[in-house]
Amino acid sequence: MFEEIVARYDAMLDRIGDFFAYTVTIPDSGVLTIDDAVRRLGFDPATLQRPGGRQASGGIFLHQAGAGIVTLDWANPGSDRRQVTDRLAGEGFRNWYLACDIEGNTTVYVRYGKAEGHLEHPEPGYIPFTHWTDHLGPLGPYTDLLVAGYDSEEAEAQAEVDVISACLAVIEVESGIRLDEELLDSPRSVLPISM
Repeated sequence: MFEEIVARYDAMLDRIGDFFAYTVTIPDSGVLTIDDAVRRLGFDPATLQRPGGRQASGGIFLHQAGAGIVTLDWANPGSDRRQVTDRLAGEGFRNWYLACDIEGNTTVYVRYGKAEGHLEHPEPGYIPFTHWTDHLGPLGPYTDLLVAGYDSEEAEAQAEVDVISACLAVIEVESGIRLDEELLDSPRSVLPISM
């Protein structure tokens, strides 16, 4: 099953581009609307540029996806923009964040209520005594798949899967939301932010 999902993401990565940030946020109960999400982000829903109207570039795209919200940010991910989308996480929500920067670094952060986990690719050098898999938290059941996305310089091995595709597959399986052409082309609201 994972092989098919990973292969589908491999095939669409060219369309997605080299750098982006993608979040999926699902409430434990009820529906998280776009307006509610904008309030959680710390903005007034009146600032949203709605589908069909004029939409400036540089903002964060918001898509309603079932009971949850998907955000897409096509700017080179930085900590300032991530601080905004991280506000969607919290008690009563499951939240996934995946970002790829222009230098080829991949960051994943997941939060299920209070439980957190993260992954950085390539492996961060600032944690010398803790293996990166010890930080996966709720992503732990997918360790084997995520490990296959790493190439080890010590072992001179090649990664078996693309780490971005593997992370997108995990998010899809966990959230039930698929990043695909239909989502990318669906009507969206834009939250204009300048950072």
